[in-house]
Amino acid sequence: MGAFLIALGAVLLEVLGCLGFGAATLRLLRVDESMTVGEHWALAFAAGFGILGWLMFPIGVSGYLSEQAISALLAAGALGALLLRRPNHSAWRLPSDGVGRALWVLLAIIAGFGLAQGLAPPADADTLSYHFAVPQEFLAAGRIDFIPQALEGAIPFGIQMTYAPALALGGEMALTLWTMISGWAAAALFFVLCRRHLDHNWSLALTLIFLTTPTVIYGSGSGQVELRISLFVMLGAWATARAVETGQIRYAVLAGLSGGFYAAAKYTGLLFVAALGGVLLFQRRWFLHGTVFGIAALAAGFQWYAWNAIHTGDPVFPALFQWLGREDLIAWTRAYDLDFKAFLFHSEVPLPQTLMWLLLLPFKATLAAVGLPDAGRVGFGPYGLLVLPFALMGLWQGRGRVRQSPLLVYAGITAFFYVLWFFIGGSQRIRHLLPILPLLLLCLTVAAERLTRSERQRAPLVALMVATLSLQMAGAGLYSLNYLKFLAGGADREKFLARNINNYFAVGWINTNLKKTDKVFISHRNLRYYLDIPTFFETQMQAAIEVRPEHTNAQKFYRQSRKAGITHFLVTLDKTDGGWKYFSPINILDDAGCLMPVKQFQGRLIWSRTLPGLNTGTRIFALLALKDKNCLDKPPS
Repeated sequence: MGAFLIALGAVLLEVLGCLGFGAATLRLLRVDESMTVGEHWALAFAAGFGILGWLMFPIGVSGYLSEQAISALLAAGALGALLLRRPNHSAWRLPSDGVGRALWVLLAIIAGFGLAQGLAPPADADTLSYHFAVPQEFLAAGRIDFIPQALEGAIPFGIQMTYAPALALGGEMALTLWTMISGWAAAALFFVLCRRHLDHNWSLALTLIFLTTPTVIYGSGSGQVELRISLFVMLGAWATARAVETGQIRYAVLAGLSGGFYAAAKYTGLLFVAALGGVLLFQRRWFLHGTVFGIAALAAGFQWYAWNAIHTGDPVFPALFQWLGREDLIAWTRAYDLDFKAFLFHSEVPLPQTLMWLLLLPFKATLAAVGLPDAGRVGFGPYGLLVLPFALMGLWQGRGRVRQSPLLVYAGITAFFYVLWFFIGGSQRIRHLLPILPLLLLCLTVAAERLTRSERQRAPLVALMVATLSLQMAGAGLYSLNYLKFLAGGADREKFLARNINNYFAVGWINTNLKKTDKVFISHRNLRYYLDIPTFFETQMQAAIEVRPEHTNAQKFYRQSRKAGITHFLVTLDKTDGGWKYFSPINILDDAGCLMPVKQFQGRLIWSRTLPGLNTGTRIFALLALKDKNCLDKPPS
């Protein structure tokens, strides 16, 4: 109970810090005057969330990443919460009609599912590999260190830096609760944006559809950043629409800040900056708005790009490395860069980047996800395709009013971002589109709702919303069973981790028997967060230790391993015709007599956390020590 109270206190302080930083920013820009109470709180949190991540960077690179510095930062931010508007009593009243009450009950159920996940230890592979592991390592070092690894290391960490305060002040439980709350903040902001265009029940129903979308369920309780990035998208869309409507510079500044915060969280944020800027250019004050927008976006988003440029020469490492990269890097070379991009493009962009597939991708991702990375697990559900015919008819019927609606700005941002993402985004992972999903859902639903004014006309639209919500609620319940069982079973942490994390069976022994001075080369990244011993992840996203199958130079591999400080290898044993083997180039070192067996582990292979019946088969691991003496004919240099 004590640990829970500490975690809760840390999360509440961070929430107040975000609200305070955001409220102060909105007041400084004088954009809070025309907001409702709900908009003020939700937009303040979104702005403060980005500001907190921004402020953590100078603290980290200066080497002051400590509990004291973080506490002082959050306390200073919390003072700004005094600027928030006080909600009146009517804001707390639940709707009196049966539909509204039923929707609130469903929302409470989804909130219960989210809380169960927030109280469980993290188990998602990406989360354990870098979303949580990187801030954990930064805190252990007391500073932000450069990680010379593509896609999971030398990337923007704006959102992950908001994880560091929760972890530092409240431990792992605070960290998982913070991801839950920050994910729900996106749903709260979506609801208040909906209320500008839809009544209470429609807004709540649409928010529930958003919350139960498979990709949202998948990422809401983990460290995945896309749902939290949607905070910046909605803030930026709202500010851009207000800039176009009023012509006031202050809104263009806020739009620039939101775009910069997105860029500081993910490389695709650069596309969002272009989308916002492109929309601002199609209005009467385009030059002035575009100028202040660009300055604000640069100020909010430059940090991690400058960090990359200092260490690699390439601000968007490794995208421009072949032209801008430094020649003296050990962890990345130009020859390696070209090989890596050929491999990446083949696996991440399976569909031709043509106009036809630009239009067909949403249909394929919904109806035939095979062949798209991640789409089978993290799709957007059926609602978008089901409501599309209603939306198109509603758009045609109300075409005379479209130009005056702020939703035209939302639609323009969505379309602009989607086109840029498809043609130059670098990956066709559907979850990368999650940040703009709220804008799409809102535009489609409002257009469809305007078409159906009578109860008879509205019945088909209501029916498809009910069907979608029923299907997605069932999916959310099935996904949450794993976490509900964890709580019902006495919250046994080790049992939960053993049945949810591949290869976790090796973690306990390694943490107990190896020393902090050791360093383990691991072939499974999801162990990185839970191993207390320093690790080096075997991946083709770095060149410091080359692990490509064609790499057959034992002396070079030995030398690279020694230089990286490797003392042990934790690798999978695979059955072959010649007996049990490791992967190349581990086999080369083993054949040369450079590896000494230490321990062998065997455990169940986990294919699905949601459907444990699929988890059949076993996996065998071997822990090998790299011999200290020279085991090769030619001594390593």
